[in-house]
Amino acid sequence: MSDIDLKIVTGDTLKELISLDVVTPEMYEATFKTKLKLFDSSLELDNLDIDIVSQNLETIVKIEEQNKENSQIIVENLELAQDAIEKENREVLQEVKEHMRELQNKIAKLENEIYIDTLTKVYNRKWLFDKELQNEVFKESGVMTFIDLDNFKSINDNYGHLAGDKVLLLVANMLVKIEGCEIVRYGGDEFILISYRQTKEEIERELTLLNDSFNNKSLKFQGNTFKISLSFGSHTFQAEESFKEIAQVVDEKMYEQKREKKAKIEALS
Repeated sequence: MSDIDLKIVTGDTLKELISLDVVTPEMYEATFKTKLKLFDSSLELDNLDIDIVSQNLETIVKIEEQNKENSQIIVENLELAQDAIEKENREVLQEVKEHMRELQNKIAKLENEIYIDTLTKVYNRKWLFDKELQNEVFKESGVMTFIDLDNFKSINDNYGHLAGDKVLLLVANMLVKIEGCEIVRYGGDEFILISYRQTKEEIERELTLLNDSFNNKSLKFQGNTFKISLSFGSHTFQAEESFKEIAQVVDEKMYEQKREKKAKIEALS
């Protein structure tokens, strides 16, 4: 699990505990593990080192302080700009312009740290909930697709986690080539595609072609050869529909596809 993923789960934990007067280490650990399990159900929590997790609190606090500082800079620059306009002071206006450019760079860097998955370089689930949803409902209509790698655990078990990481990176690089879609690594080997430009049928066709390309070639890693494939489910959603409800629909469609694949393999054996 990456440092950025830990920051996301730590932030979710803090949101739940912040209103309490007293928070014991046991309460923090229990809440964190609950949030972590929601974030990635495949993780083994028994081996989790809570001390490592707690170290991320400092990073979260720094990010929150940086956001407050950025907001203050904006207010100060707006006041300077207003005063400069009234006095027609071009020198001060140029200074404000430089300050705002520096602030934009800082904000872009901060967002990149918070919203980008460190391994695959696509968006993470925090971006999804912060940017695409409002109170866990969609802001506008579009198509959501849930993608899961088939038998990904066996790749990690048979060839090691480094092989698994390279597979995830390959899949992410292929998904970002699908036009008109935002790609989110939702957790583990699960990805979500959100599109406001393509239809459900167009996205399903693209993913079917991608699966065909995976089926027609083998991957090689440290002398081992293996194939990968994806299962997916898509659904068209409307503005103000619940993310959780749509997620249940696409998840079931994805698992139905997995069951169909399994049935075909059993029929051929």
